[in-house]
Amino acid sequence: MFTMKHSHHNQPWADVAVFENLTDGQVLAQQLKDQGFEARAYDDKVFRYFLFLRPPQITYHVQVRCDDMADATGFLMVRKPTVLARAIHCPDCGSLHVNYPQMTRRFILPTVLLHLGILLRIIHHEAYCEMCHYTWTLAPLEKPALPELKVPAVKA
Repeated sequence: MFTMKHSHHNQPWADVAVFENLTDGQVLAQQLKDQGFEARAYDDKVFRYFLFLRPPQITYHVQVRCDDMADATGFLMVRKPTVLARAIHCPDCGSLHVNYPQMTRRFILPTVLLHLGILLRIIHHEAYCEMCHYTWTLAPLEKPALPELKVPAVKA
């Protein structure tokens, strides 16, 4: 049903889905590997630290080789792994093809201008949908509540 192409190691990677949790990304990457795809859960640390402007949230990209992108997407559409429910989706069209932060990785000038806007507090980090071009701010991750400390009673 799905035709797997044997990827060459010099073939670039393409994002299949983006997660806020590394474990979820690794689960999907393993499911893709089980189907014969070369896949990885990738944290683009170098890009995030570019110009020392770390976005407010860390995201993990599940990637396959560009040659396998169509087949991997077809697999996800047919099998619909449950972990995909936890992937970042576009709130407008529901697409999985999102970038966070919204900076392009192809051209340097828009990235530099965006960083300048962030430094001047004119622009905030946003997610970007590659399908419908919608941009939005990700909801902040919920921090676990700290347990309430109980102080033992002191005997007088």
